[in-house]
Amino acid sequence: MSKKSRITTHLPAGIVDAAFASLATFAIGLAAVNLLDDTGRGVYAIYFTAFMLATVLPRHLIFTPAEVDAVSFPEADRVGLIRRTVGLGAGPAAVGAMAVGLAALVAAPVAETEMIIGFTVTTAITSLLSPIQDHVRKMLHIAARSWLAAVVSIVQFLTAGVALLVMWLVDTPHPWVPFGALSVANLVSLASGWALTLRAHREVADAGRIYLRDLLSRGKWLVAQAVVPSAAGFVAAALITHLAGADALGYAESARVVSQPILVFATGLTAVLAPRTMEAAMKRDLPAARRASSVYLRAVSIAGAAYLVIAGWNWAVNPMRYLVPSAYEISGLVALAIIANIAGAATYLQINELLGARREPTLARLAWALSPILLVGAATASATGAFARAIGRVGESTVRFLVQRRVTGALYDSATRR
Repeated sequence: MSKKSRITTHLPAGIVDAAFASLATFAIGLAAVNLLDDTGRGVYAIYFTAFMLATVLPRHLIFTPAEVDAVSFPEADRVGLIRRTVGLGAGPAAVGAMAVGLAALVAAPVAETEMIIGFTVTTAITSLLSPIQDHVRKMLHIAARSWLAAVVSIVQFLTAGVALLVMWLVDTPHPWVPFGALSVANLVSLASGWALTLRAHREVADAGRIYLRDLLSRGKWLVAQAVVPSAAGFVAAALITHLAGADALGYAESARVVSQPILVFATGLTAVLAPRTMEAAMKRDLPAARRASSVYLRAVSIAGAAYLVIAGWNWAVNPMRYLVPSAYEISGLVALAIIANIAGAATYLQINELLGARREPTLARLAWALSPILLVGAATASATGAFARAIGRVGESTVRFLVQRRVTGALYDSATRR
């Protein structure tokens, strides 16, 4: 089977995996924006950005470099690496979860104590489990077992739905619901993914070990690359809350929930195409890298344009207007959020290409140089209100895409000259 046909075969599984994983998060976000009032949605947005920041340490210090290393192993032996990599990343995941305490400090002036306790406890648990579950799914994709990863995501979505229903029936206090249900969903799906991994592990030999010192040597750059955008997102949320109020951030969060399907689709494509792109970058194989990039960008552009037409505006054919009505209270906000996510999604595969080329320091420098653009957008909140976050993301992602395209092109130019 050719590489192109193999990519085509695995793409549906990647999209199914990302779709159900994101549907679980979407269901949680949907519950949050509908159960909570304007201020409560703003507090939820603060905790969501803290959750993203908390996952940076395990994901980028251990899991991402481990996933890159796994590509260099024979495909049949990659499942055997999962137990080792999960063991190495569990400690950093626990440490990273402590970052949720920052959200409590930011939310304290605008939220009641009961709300802060509920969000803090459940977000910390989710921050511990989520990066581990996500890593297991990615490793299954790397091992060409994409449908097993899809099964894990389906379990996550179904469990999230059941958890939300049970919490509604027993009248759980609203701040405990969003991340509480996601915690349960992550725990159950992680257990199912672990069981599938153990079953697959018996079928192959563990061809080698991935050592902590090797991961740390590159992971430190990836943490530097990832922590800055995540920290910038957290600071941007705090800035918008201070300059425009928690209700403005709440509207922006509703728009973010509606715009997520673009990132879901992009994540599904990346799950399947990233291993091929990383391998192409390792070998400086320009034709293979460009094939994957062409498939990816065409698919993201077409899907993004179609979703913008359907969900970008408050009109009759848009189902999101009924699911998340608060997102459409400010005209044009959802459309801009979707455009921001299209721009962000365009950079995903480039990042994996640079990882395969072992350009972690370059990614770190780009993050430090470009993340302030998001803060510039947030700083306009006194004038732009709920639009501020999306404005910053459009600017940051557009510049990142152009710079990364130039950097990846230089990789193959230098290889050709040699």
